[in-house]
Amino acid sequence: MKRAIPVFLLIVLVWISGCIGGGTSTIPTTPSAPETTTITKTEKVVETVTQTVTVTQTMTPQKYPITIVDSLGREVKIEKEPERIVSLAPSITETLYFIGALDKVVGVTKFDDFPPDVKEGRTIIGGFSDPNIEVIASLNPDLIIGTSMHMQYLDKLQEIAPVIIVDPKNIDEIYEWIIKLGKVVNREEEAVGVVNYMKAIVEDVESKVSNASRPKVFYLLGYWDGYWTTGKGTFIDSLITMAGGENIFSDIEGWKKVSAEDIVARNPEVIIISYHAGVNPGDLCNTPLANTDAVKNGRVYVISDDNIISRPGPRIVLALQEIAYFIHPEAFNYAYQPKACARCFFMTFSLFFNEDLLWVEWL
Repeated sequence: MKRAIPVFLLIVLVWISGCIGGGTSTIPTTPSAPETTTITKTEKVVETVTQTVTVTQTMTPQKYPITIVDSLGREVKIEKEPERIVSLAPSITETLYFIGALDKVVGVTKFDDFPPDVKEGRTIIGGFSDPNIEVIASLNPDLIIGTSMHMQYLDKLQEIAPVIIVDPKNIDEIYEWIIKLGKVVNREEEAVGVVNYMKAIVEDVESKVSNASRPKVFYLLGYWDGYWTTGKGTFIDSLITMAGGENIFSDIEGWKKVSAEDIVARNPEVIIISYHAGVNPGDLCNTPLANTDAVKNGRVYVISDDNIISRPGPRIVLALQEIAYFIHPEAFNYAYQPKACARCFFMTFSLFFNEDLLWVEWL
């Protein structure tokens, strides 16, 4: 009985083993998902893109045609850049030279003398006040530039080419006309440079005389049956003011003949004489002007070149400098030796006795 228990236990163990691993058993598994094949299809998509592109271009501005208002208030239209210019005045020729447009000038007057070789290769079209219309027409100009002196010829000249009348009355108007002519002939940058150069000289002069006294000045333009001088509205009048002086005839208009008595009554302290005035400083000792402070104190001067003061162009600033030297020599470290009129009378009287005593010391 005791032996039967182990056998019984063995049978139970075998039976349990059979239940666990005996025979063929199927272990349930999770069914696999069906196999899926992924096909990637590449399609070409064409899109229309509207794109705004900003292109910056540097373009030469169109300069012509241009319209210029001249000194007569006329609107003058310039269709294209002038290449054949007739200048009716030396001042205009000089201005065109300074702004680099002299190569465009085909005709000048017989009085043109600056630059020195200005007449070479150019046709003389007559005088300043009497230009030859036929000669001008033969040059086939595309622009004619004149002054108020040429108004009487305006109708005939306009039949030939556009005509610009230039007539500045003071240095500011000279500046304006240099710039205007620069635009007309396509030399604007050069014109601006010339004006800046002129303004630098003017500023230098004005700064030196700004705090000085203002001596009374008589400008003797010429002596032809009387004393001719310059008044208000002229560039010489404005130069005297800018140079630190007071024009004793600033109350008259333009260019006028005045009497010796009137000059003496206004008693100038400085007298400036044009180079071609027809009279020199020594001559004034034999006139009523000997009674003026200017002659008594020997403050009578002669301008070195009439053209720099009579032509309203770029060289006018050289005249300003010279006038300022005469009026305020101390401001520019100049030392003119006075020639007193009393000595003049003595020397004039002494001519009867000694021919060596002459008027050579006057400036």
